[in-house]
Amino acid sequence: MEALNHTLFLWINASTPSAAALLLGRFLSNGLIYLFPLYLALSWLRADAAGREALLQAAVSAAIAMLLSWSIAQVWFHPRPFVIGLGHQYIPHAPTASFPSNHLSFAWAICAGLALHPVRRKAAGLLALAALPIAWARIYMGIHFPLDMAGALLTGLAAAAIGLPLRGSLIPSLRRCIEPAYRLVFAWPIRKGWMRA
Repeated sequence: MEALNHTLFLWINASTPSAAALLLGRFLSNGLIYLFPLYLALSWLRADAAGREALLQAAVSAAIAMLLSWSIAQVWFHPRPFVIGLGHQYIPHAPTASFPSNHLSFAWAICAGLALHPVRRKAAGLLALAALPIAWARIYMGIHFPLDMAGALLTGLAAAAIGLPLRGSLIPSLRRCIEPAYRLVFAWPIRKGWMRA
């Protein structure tokens, strides 16, 4: 399996990239991930109660995914490609564990959490498609292996499954706690009708 992982990595990892390819790779690997929390925050402004519960489910799933990802790295440390001298590294990164990818665990947990709610399934699918170029770029730029991305997908799905029982208890309670503060902070735009109360 490790030989396949290395072969796939070398096939995707850039060898003589152009300046434009490196710029795109940097943006996709480190910048596009901000789309996911931005989506959650902006969607909250116009969402109804069901939509907000879906957004909170996604946020809880992402938090669980980060905990799972950290735990896996503590139990089984897998070095990054540049640590073992494989391929080319084009963006700086600490020599932390490569498996699973934190970026993709976070992204796919949000997608899986949203997919648990019918009102957000379309958004979950679109965000999952947006996660694919992030996965590709992190391999292309030399900081992850392909199996790190597969592990991240499983981590994201597991996180959403762990968070599923919270759907009927914790998630509605979180929404009821957050909404009064939200209404207080954004009282003026809510009165103007720019944001949902």
